Amino acid sequence: MAYPDGPGAAIEDGILLGSDEIGELLRAMMQSDGRVQRLELKDRTVWIKRQGGKVLPPLVAVQGFFAALFRIPVLRPSPQLSPEAMQAREVSRIRAFAAAGFPVPKIVYASATAMVMSDVGPTIDRRMREMRNADPVAHDAFLIQVAEALGRVHAAGLSHGRPHVRDFFLEDGAVGFMDFEEDPASVMPLAMAQARDVLLYFLVVTAFAVNPEATCPAALEAWLARAPEAARVELVRLTALIGRILPLARLIGRLHMGSDLRRFIMATEFLMRVPPLSVDGPKTAKAG
Repeated sequence: MAYPDGPGAAIEDGILLGSDEIGELLRAMMQSDGRVQRLELKDRTVWIKRQGGKVLPPLVAVQGFFAALFRIPVLRPSPQLSPEAMQAREVSRIRAFAAAGFPVPKIVYASATAMVMSDVGPTIDRRMREMRNADPVAHDAFLIQVAEALGRVHAAGLSHGRPHVRDFFLEDGAVGFMDFEEDPASVMPLAMAQARDVLLYFLVVTAFAVNPEATCPAALEAWLARAPEAARVELVRLTALIGRILPLARLIGRLHMGSDLRRFIMATEFLMRVPPLSVDGPKTAKAG
């Protein structure tokens, strides 16, 4: 763990902590072992994140099952690493997004297996929940805005790995990114990882949109407006591949239709119905 040189020292990302804040932060890191912990300091709110010990969500198991069964490498989850390697991977990816100009949480403090990050305010998921009934148009506009931002991420030569509105926030009106726990680009070509981003994000769009008939095509168009050509082509190929899974997914759904499986079916059906482009054709979505 990197210790500051004195009171008011900047530990990471130019953030100044007073000596009392440093002491409180160190006590919290040593006395608690929760994976994610909110901590109120004198002049700021921070989040402590410890690597390791995470229970993978059911969707990851579903991905792995279908990837192995149908030999579709793009669906393989990122490899599970040691806590030290997970920490290094996440810090590196935060730095990469920041260097590309995307808002990310600032790293206040870091050790080999834990980091302290600045509070970024409410997630887009939380903002959407607050306005779903009050302003459904604004609710769905967030889904479209994130899709456009994801296209800019891909245009910058990056991938997120697990795009979900709970992992995004707003900073001065721009979409910010956090929770870089998966890095599929480390085990597959970048364009394939970016297409995977789109598939996973549309699990969210198709399930959360108040008006999916309008919002889903609009979100796809927003991504296409920024996305690199290689990612568009790879998305077409991915959609064709995962279409092979749909009959089995529907069969499993008749026995037990969990929320993750329902989202997978909805997103796949949409992307098959509204292909983003033909591989040799125009680079625009064929909505409608």
